Amino acid sequence: MCFPRPGALCLGLFLSGLQVVSGGFEDVQLQLLPPPKLSLEPGFPAKLGSSVTYLCVGAFGSQSYRLVREERGRLWTVIKMAGLWGGRGAMFNLTDLAAEQAGRYLCVYEFGRLYSKNSDKVPLIIRNILESPFLWVSPPGSVGPRQTLYFHCNSTLPLDKYYLYHGAIEANKPFIEPLKTSAHEAQFFFQEILRHQLGEYLCLAYHSYNPYHLTGLSNKVPPLARLLLEGV
Repeated sequence: MCFPRPGALCLGLFLSGLQVVSGGFEDVQLQLLPPPKLSLEPGFPAKLGSSVTYLCVGAFGSQSYRLVREERGRLWTVIKMAGLWGGRGAMFNLTDLAAEQAGRYLCVYEFGRLYSKNSDKVPLIIRNILESPFLWVSPPGSVGPRQTLYFHCNSTLPLDKYYLYHGAIEANKPFIEPLKTSAHEAQFFFQEILRHQLGEYLCLAYHSYNPYHLTGLSNKVPPLARLLLEGV
């Protein structure tokens, strides 16, 4: 069943055998049971067009589970499905991610005629929605022992939040906060480069008014000429 609402798409389709709905949270009443636990895999920002899975774990014997999205201060059921593993939980697979699916999600379960309280909200953050920034380093070229270094993350868009990553984004830990941020650039300062800071760096960015829509990943630096840290 599809519940259309103003400004929303009425999906009216089945995803992996699960009924996908839009709206329909108003019938969830008597939320008296303990809240379930919601988690997301992968947890780092998902790529536009990729797939993620929300896992909702509730009470054994629950009849059904709902994945719910928060939008403009209201809650909307996205997927409703019967409980798996004897009612212990449910897995919600979101495939071919679109920008409109980014945002905060929660889940609830139904047991008898009662519903659980809402789970904690787990955001779905999607990258590659905005144009990728460009990362460069100064001074350019090879780096000597204990040399001061600046990373510059530049965007053609007026963004105000920038992250610099050391290594893969899957680590999900921004390496350092910017020293200075303007509408189109963030500067990251290293007083001296040490051996454990060897490797590749990249950056991404977003605007604080919509923290769920990220840029794509920047180019990686240093370029083919690796950092030279002999003697460090």
